[in-house]
Amino acid sequence: MRKVRVAVVDDHEVVCIGLKYTIGVFKDLEFVGSHHDGEGAADFVREVQSDVTLLDIRMPTKDGLVALEEILASDPAAKVIMLSTVGTEEDVYRALELGAKGYVLKDDRTENLIEAIRTVAQGGEYVPEAIRRIYAARQLRQPLTPRERQTLDLLSLGSSNREIAEEMGISEDAVKNHFRRINEKLGTKDRVEALSVALRRGLVRAG
Repeated sequence: MRKVRVAVVDDHEVVCIGLKYTIGVFKDLEFVGSHHDGEGAADFVREVQSDVTLLDIRMPTKDGLVALEEILASDPAAKVIMLSTVGTEEDVYRALELGAKGYVLKDDRTENLIEAIRTVAQGGEYVPEAIRRIYAARQLRQPLTPRERQTLDLLSLGSSNREIAEEMGISEDAVKNHFRRINEKLGTKDRVEALSVALRRGLVRAG
């Protein structure tokens, strides 16, 4: 019986060691290596010729969503399962839209991770119902434009309207218009609440 070749991309060595041990317990699976950053992940996956790759979303140099895009650009048939500590709305949406075949939370049970690997290796998808609900909810929302997201990113860094305007090369009135549209889309009443909701949904990262 040919074993399923499993690779791991995660910046935490302890996680990689734990996954190596866990995968090694099952006779139908084979751990073929780990890589500790999204940078170079596409080359790594190609080199080890994994059947399934477990890919962390949060990594310091290049995050897993960018790495996922690069892996699939290099090999559109690559089978990738995202690993995350939380299922934030934007992460879930982007991962599945980009083409991830599975989404598993790191605190999930071992048997669920193994089921995910086997399911994806056989050509299926592994997306738990809770993750599907998050994805469905995000599909119904009107997305923020890149400029609106940039506005929130700058706000998360503590920038004032004047500073945001200077950084973006626009007027303060244009910044206020961005915030007005952001509040409409997020269902919030002011910039403080908008930032709180955006952080919770994963639309921006904490400054």
